[in-house]
Amino acid sequence: MSIKFYTLGTSHGATEVGRSCSVNMVEVGGSYYVFDCGGNIETKMKDLGMPFENLRAVFISHMHEDHAGSLTAVVKRFSHYIKEERSVKIYMPEADGIEALRAWVAALHTTKNLHRVSYELINAGEIYRDEKIAVTAIATRHVLGGTFPSYAFMIEAEGKRLLYTGDLAEDFSDYPAVLFAEDFDLVVSELVHFNLENNLDTIKKTRTKKLVFTHMNLRKAAVIRGIIDEFSFEVQVAEDNDCFDV
Repeated sequence: MSIKFYTLGTSHGATEVGRSCSVNMVEVGGSYYVFDCGGNIETKMKDLGMPFENLRAVFISHMHEDHAGSLTAVVKRFSHYIKEERSVKIYMPEADGIEALRAWVAALHTTKNLHRVSYELINAGEIYRDEKIAVTAIATRHVLGGTFPSYAFMIEAEGKRLLYTGDLAEDFSDYPAVLFAEDFDLVVSELVHFNLENNLDTIKKTRTKKLVFTHMNLRKAAVIRGIIDEFSFEVQVAEDNDCFDV
């Protein structure tokens, strides 16, 4: 089975022309797994011809609007618009976030087929496994220096290993240590909150075939494009709706 990583939304904390907030997706054998859901996931999947009923799980790295603000669209799709009996799991880092989402869904009068949507609280370690992929959560310190939980996600499928960092701490001290210890086929790193220039030497130690930068302002995108040749592995700057074969 082929593995594809889509950067459906690559902007920073606010949308820009042609750039949505964070939405990432892994496709394995026709099944979809979403990592953060801040942009308009319905529009993105519809425009790319992705059947929504093939979405199996959503993983939220942290409770900020630009990463979790479109979750009600996922619930609505599975409760109202998918005719066959399909289900989706939503993984969130805070129990208060799960209860707030349930309450907001109720406030929006989304009432049909809610048994199709289940919610799970994320803790560090392996959190998901099916016949196609396994997902491991790695604790980071993005939200108020770790006062509230946030996570990176390691994705394993078809003998390949990927990692999505989610947002990181401003001092970059939580760049996942596993990236220096194990080999990866693809790393997707969000970029908006830490100083790129001060941490380049650390990033260059990443053991990966390809590193994709996303979730950044356009100034940082220009900086990255200017120094791509300095890396020993392939580096790309993501744009909305890019697809990376793994």
